[in-house]
Amino acid sequence: MKKGGNFFWGVILGTMAGLIVGIILTPRKEEKIKNILEKKTEELRNNLQEIGKKIGKKVHKIKSNFESKWKKNKIEKMDQVEDELGT
Repeated sequence: MKKGGNFFWGVILGTMAGLIVGIILTPRKEEKIKNILEKKTEELRNNLQEIGKKIGKKVHKIKSNFESKWKKNKIEKMDQVEDELGT
């Protein structure tokens, strides 16, 4: 009986000590996780901004090409109409 009682008290005291140590160490782990998440979030934000800039440049390039083709077509059609009218 005495051995069983010692084991019982050991389990109780060990559990309590584990909980206390866990409570003490938990904020530090949360801070580490929070710091890691902040760094990853910042990297992700920067990557998304770079991707957005690249997409913006490509869209601007496509728009410029479209506008130049549109103007070229418009001028050619005007020249064609002037040639037909003889002006």
